[in-house]
Amino acid sequence: MDGTKHYRIGTFADYLCVSRSFLKHYEEEHLIKVVHQDNGYRYYPFTEAAYILEYMRLHSYGIPVREMKSAVTASAESAFDTIDRHADELEKKAERLLAVVAEHRRIRKWYQDMAGQPFRWEVKKMEPVYFLPHSNAQDFTDDPRVYEIFPEWCESMPLVKIGLYVKRNPKTPGTNEVFWGLCVTEANLKRAGLPVNDAVWKMPSSQAFIYHFYDLLRPTPMKEVRENRHPGFELMRELGFQASGDALIVTDMKLEKDGVKRGFGRAVIPMVDPASMLDHSEKND
Repeated sequence: MDGTKHYRIGTFADYLCVSRSFLKHYEEEHLIKVVHQDNGYRYYPFTEAAYILEYMRLHSYGIPVREMKSAVTASAESAFDTIDRHADELEKKAERLLAVVAEHRRIRKWYQDMAGQPFRWEVKKMEPVYFLPHSNAQDFTDDPRVYEIFPEWCESMPLVKIGLYVKRNPKTPGTNEVFWGLCVTEANLKRAGLPVNDAVWKMPSSQAFIYHFYDLLRPTPMKEVRENRHPGFELMRELGFQASGDALIVTDMKLEKDGVKRGFGRAVIPMVDPASMLDHSEKND
């Protein structure tokens, strides 16, 4: 060894607040120099600490270990270009995390505003909603296009919701087909930068009856939904409103205790003749 002070792996790791496996990994990637003694001990030169700190700086941008060597030996322009790319990715992740927090705050406020009411309804203009079917409630879809984008949609929960798509059955009026899947509003789809392909169904913007449910027992009973007997559908009919298209039951949160399922969310049901429903747009507590 030269006049530079050297440290055993445990001591060197402690001074830098990293693990031994961290140092071994960086050694294997040829990022730091290590002196191997005949007795098998590793000794780390003091001067390698400066390199490790530089690699930590790059790591904070999300630069993978395999790119670090080229990042520190490249020209300044090239190094900045590399960091720019990773900084852009960090910005996207930060925006997504902020969106997730904002969505949670929205759900929390909704929960507080409901103040224990079992339901609340309103008529309002709904924005377009995108639905990715994943099962027919009995079996998974075998459409390969679904699985091309399914992972990215899952990663964007809770901006993406679990939803039950209620499709009117034209062969048997008054009955529905139901599909489980993921749903997201157009605004959140764009905010999360989610991919869309031909497997995705789109509910267009329309005037809709919104039934908010709070701690609802069995929020998505399959048999009842197929027979058009969900509480949201029943209340809509009692009020004299008429559905104009497929509906969506969106779940923000589900709880289960002693085998009993309860849910918090809303049923979104497009309405006939939106212009005639404007007088009913106030909320009913």
